[in-house]
Amino acid sequence: MVKMKTIKILLPGGLLLLLVLAGITWRAGMSAKSSLAQQYPPPGQLVDIGGYKLHIHCVGHGRPTVIMDAGVNDFSVQWLNIQAELSKNHRACTYDRAGLGWSEASPYLRVSETMVKELHTLLERAGVEGPYALVGHSYGGMNMRLYAHRYPKEVAGMVLVDAAHEELPVRIPALQKAAEQMAGQFRFLARLSSLGVMALSLDDIPDRGLTGDALARYRAVLATTHFFDTAAAETESIEKSYSDVRQLNISSLGNIPLLVLSRGLSDPIPGFTETENQQFEQAWKEMQAKLVTLSPRGRQITAARSQHYIQLSEPQLVVDAIRNVARQAR
Repeated sequence: MVKMKTIKILLPGGLLLLLVLAGITWRAGMSAKSSLAQQYPPPGQLVDIGGYKLHIHCVGHGRPTVIMDAGVNDFSVQWLNIQAELSKNHRACTYDRAGLGWSEASPYLRVSETMVKELHTLLERAGVEGPYALVGHSYGGMNMRLYAHRYPKEVAGMVLVDAAHEELPVRIPALQKAAEQMAGQFRFLARLSSLGVMALSLDDIPDRGLTGDALARYRAVLATTHFFDTAAAETESIEKSYSDVRQLNISSLGNIPLLVLSRGLSDPIPGFTETENQQFEQAWKEMQAKLVTLSPRGRQITAARSQHYIQLSEPQLVVDAIRNVARQAR
């Protein structure tokens, strides 16, 4: 009986201590988030596209204007160094898809069709005049191809940086399961971020190949925004994006200058078996070759020293490719 009474007395005290510690952590986290948000404000402008605002950042002068879209769950910091170099002789614009980077969340399903419409509205309302040289990495590459399909008169050329192809999930069905697992991880991280835990442990956020100011901005955004909620939503909807684009059967982008940059080093998917990764790499190579056929002026360059993020490992190669396409477009 004495032991039972002791347990009953200790339990409320232990619970109270946990609540106090949680409260202290939350307050410290909110303070850290506020400080980070002030330290790393949006570098560009926020433009209302219909009840929510998207972030776009344009620098430099020269035509055609270069528009860059990042890969799945990525945002404008991935292009920071590329943009700085391009701005020396081009108008170079990066933007953040809704709910990522400094953009506000969208009430609409996070699929490519919606993203392309949002980008089109953003460019119009921000007064960014075409024609455009579109640049897309990975998933962003599929978005840019869809943009060119929907608004062909606005597109002067395109650079696809290790871009995803809509047929890939058909070739590699295991990608869907991997996406579901990743979405679940993002949901968990969203709960931690909402408590301010991310803001208190910035160094624990993976660098994703970023360095310097780009890395600092990346970590600040992940720690202070609803990034992980959108990342989960974007990941959960990616199969529908692939499916929607497949149904369009886009076989040509017209006679535009097109440069396909493809990775030269394999980039294994975590959780895949060795055989699955070999199948994935083979399918990816075949899809890269297929992208080149979308224009009679299409050309492929292999980034021999790069995995998936060519813009980070071989940035000058990407800059040169964009300038090449822009010259042809002029």
